[in-house]
Amino acid sequence: MNRKGYKKSDILYHIVKGWRTIILCTFIGLIVGVVLIGIDYIRGEMVKEYKITSSVAVVAVNKNGQYTSRTTTPYGSDLDYARSLTDTAMYIFKSEKTMQKVIDSVGLQGVSPVDISRNLSLNRYGETEIVEFTLMWRSGNEGLEIMKALNKAVDESLIDTLKIGQVAVINEPKAIFIVGGDNNIALWVIIGFFVGLILCILRWAIYTTVINEHEIVEFFDIDTFGGLPFDTRYAASDPLSNLNLPIQDDINSVTHMLINRMQQKGYHKLYITSTKHEEGKTRLLADIAVHLSKLGKKTLLIDCDFNNPTLGTLFYSDLPYENTLNALYRGDADSLDAIAHINGCLDLLPLILEKNPETFNDALLEQIDRVIGGYDYVLIDAAPVGVDAEVLRLNEITDTVLFIVRFDDAKVEHIRKAVGRLEKSGIPIIGGVLNYVVNWKHTILNTPKHLKSVIEKEIKKRDKRQKKKKRSSADE
Repeated sequence: MNRKGYKKSDILYHIVKGWRTIILCTFIGLIVGVVLIGIDYIRGEMVKEYKITSSVAVVAVNKNGQYTSRTTTPYGSDLDYARSLTDTAMYIFKSEKTMQKVIDSVGLQGVSPVDISRNLSLNRYGETEIVEFTLMWRSGNEGLEIMKALNKAVDESLIDTLKIGQVAVINEPKAIFIVGGDNNIALWVIIGFFVGLILCILRWAIYTTVINEHEIVEFFDIDTFGGLPFDTRYAASDPLSNLNLPIQDDINSVTHMLINRMQQKGYHKLYITSTKHEEGKTRLLADIAVHLSKLGKKTLLIDCDFNNPTLGTLFYSDLPYENTLNALYRGDADSLDAIAHINGCLDLLPLILEKNPETFNDALLEQIDRVIGGYDYVLIDAAPVGVDAEVLRLNEITDTVLFIVRFDDAKVEHIRKAVGRLEKSGIPIIGGVLNYVVNWKHTILNTPKHLKSVIEKEIKKRDKRQKKKKRSSADE
């Protein structure tokens, strides 16, 4: 998915969000490093492998100690000659003749020149005349004897073969017992960390969700009303509470933009929907309705989410059957009884969950259409269009639709499918809102599941307060 409107904080959010993945991969890297070093240690104990190192410099002198310039002090040409001699000298160092001299000198039994040559590596230091020796051997003491004999043997081999050249020992041979071989715990930890980091970035790039309001425009071509932050105090309150919370200013701003846009288009009836459940559309619609009523706009709220009717519970702890859309539809109550008056400008037509929920049909739509006259604004809470395409029947009695997207929740592909249903049905989308926006700083302790549980707990607390308030009123 190509992102054009993303911010640097979006990537940071997903990296911080995936801190558990990063820690897990880093820990796995640590375990892998420890295991490999343990294996190498056991293998080293079994074969008793030692690394013997030494380094020498090739010197362009004859057997009498004279340089090619026939002096005892080297000139620049002598150093140049030594460097040009080094490659040839390295071949002689590993020759069978030199290896045999080493075997004879140390008195090795059952060892061939190939055995030493195979375990001996030579490395020229840059373009200089310095050569580094590394010998892997089963015994530290024996390896040191071989290296010392090698330093002596190469001297003789150079003179015997080329009639010129000696070696000067720079670093005396030393032996190191190999523990852990070439494996490095720190390296595996670093690899694990970066694997976790890459996984987080790949998830951001591949499993695309909406994480800023600009993407609503970019991905779905829907004008946005902005983003609403997640606030536990807001979740714990009811739409009629007078708490002074920053999010209420955001909702007030959304309400004013919505009014302006609806007035420009001549719209008065709207329904709200989303891609899936639990995206916060019901609570947002209730707060918009409350703000409209405070502005003196006569507003009717209707719950048409038949499988998950929760709009009424935001205002009442218990809903009598006769005060619901269910009763109005079946003729068990008239509109005066079914519609609840929340305040001077806000009315509510709630819905209760039944064993066999109703679905949209002509009779139900006609019943709703009869009661929505006389209001400045009619706001209908509908089921997610991404779950139930029957929601589109509300197009027959409404002017427009408000689409809600929850922050970092539904995949963009699923949201696009839901938006596509609305667009193909012909209903104009008045705009979109990004809900439950979480700052990346809060992702360290909060996961989507945790945020969901917080909302559920706070709603239960709110319901208990409503019931307690109702009992107190009844006692009075």
